[in-house]
Amino acid sequence: MARADDVTVLTGATGFVGSLVLERLLARGAPVAALVRADDDAGARRRLEQLALRTWGDADVVADVEVLAADVERARLGLAPEAYDALAARAGAVVHCAASVRFDLALDNAHAINVDGTERMVELAEHARTRGAAGRFVHVSTAYVHGRARGLAREAGPVEEPAFRNTYERTKHRAERVVERLEGAAIVRPSIVVGDSRTGWTSSFNVVYVPLRALVTGVLEVVPAPADAILDLVPVDHVVDAVCGLLDDPSIAGVVQAVSGRLAPTMEEFARLAYAHAGRPMTPCVPAAAEQIGIYAPYVDVWARFEFARAAGLGVRPVPIEQLVPLLLDHAAAAAWGRRHVLRPSPLLSSTAV
Repeated sequence: MARADDVTVLTGATGFVGSLVLERLLARGAPVAALVRADDDAGARRRLEQLALRTWGDADVVADVEVLAADVERARLGLAPEAYDALAARAGAVVHCAASVRFDLALDNAHAINVDGTERMVELAEHARTRGAAGRFVHVSTAYVHGRARGLAREAGPVEEPAFRNTYERTKHRAERVVERLEGAAIVRPSIVVGDSRTGWTSSFNVVYVPLRALVTGVLEVVPAPADAILDLVPVDHVVDAVCGLLDDPSIAGVVQAVSGRLAPTMEEFARLAYAHAGRPMTPCVPAAAEQIGIYAPYVDVWARFEFARAAGLGVRPVPIEQLVPLLLDHAAAAAWGRRHVLRPSPLLSSTAV
């Protein structure tokens, strides 16, 4: 049972997914302690206020958030022993969104952030339980812990360690092994996270947005992918739905994949919709051209469909790609593909704010 002074401890609040988990928690009136990398608490608050200004246009949105300078790579998160103990004693829930999502990071560096950082947050949850707090733990991973799997990539898998595309996948897979030791912990595995399912809004124009922009502006003269490869996209609000659904029901443990599943399009289907919305003619799919998109090239060569089962029980419903593509492209155009800020409604305006 939640206690009056319990807080949700959140990492990654200045990142894309983490900031919108924060948004949802604020809309609900939930007390939050955000762990932000900075030299001191004042610097951590400045970083979160800058995020609030860029996202909602109002630094006061985060006025009631407890902000602590912390480093997930350090023992006790870099906190003094008494501060660490005090935080653990109030940690009714821990949501771990912080990670490096770089695909080209050296293994040691990726391991320090994604694996060691997860270890430190699991330790906090374990310590919380010794201090009488509930210690609910929700970890944001990735569906690509399945690596280069083919066929149906199940929530219960992968059974054996797969072949990985990069250090990001490898270290997120290792991080899940750390989380599994914590009884009752939940893991959310998003596929490629894109804009909001209702507005297309995003603050992150990487991964699929990079080749998408090149396609619709004519920089790429062909579709740099096999026609029948699978492109699984998930709107960011669906990831937040899964995270908050798991916070609401601590009895649910294990993996929940936040994905499109059987609704995921092929590369050709996705490209055809994007070209049509941009008013451009379809071009051929040429797998050999994938080298033109650099570090994103391995993700045009995906042959797994991710199982979508448990997220449905949390109220998550995949959006048909025909509805999603126009929203993503219209917002990208409005935001000049990340060069211009487009604000979201303040989460404090309504309990249903998105």
